[in-house]
Amino acid sequence: SVLLSNIQAKEVVNENLRTSLDMYSLESAKAFTKTIDWMQESFKCCGLNDASDWSANNNVTYAHYWTQTHVNDVPDTCCKNVVEGCGVDQATGNSDLINNGGCLDNAVNFMESRMVLSWVLLALFILIELGTIVLAFFIVRPATFACFTTGEEA
Repeated sequence: SVLLSNIQAKEVVNENLRTSLDMYSLESAKAFTKTIDWMQESFKCCGLNDASDWSANNNVTYAHYWTQTHVNDVPDTCCKNVVEGCGVDQATGNSDLINNGGCLDNAVNFMESRMVLSWVLLALFILIELGTIVLAFFIVRPATFACFTTGEEA
């Protein structure tokens, strides 16, 4: 099937977000950092599943480079009010200062909404193309028909 199922979409987004979190704050991979920052700030979320994804004390740490220098910190973009240093010591539990929910479901919903829009635009494009073909047929058809009845070339 051309359409991704919800489960497949979630797996693809999950894998890409894990890679992005793992590379977060790595100097040679600034695009990953910008993507995660944009997502956390736009979707009002923190980490893949929750804020503890940023903790070095978590059994499953996704943010390897980040946690080397920020043991219990979350990026400032997790904060409800983003100011420098607001994420310090916020990765250990629920805090009123940060968005505690994870970004995975928000990212999947974002991708699915864009997929639906893409399919609608594709269907519209196909209808326009079919309409153009039908119109061209009716424009060319009288000239072709006249050629056969009069014996002259159109």
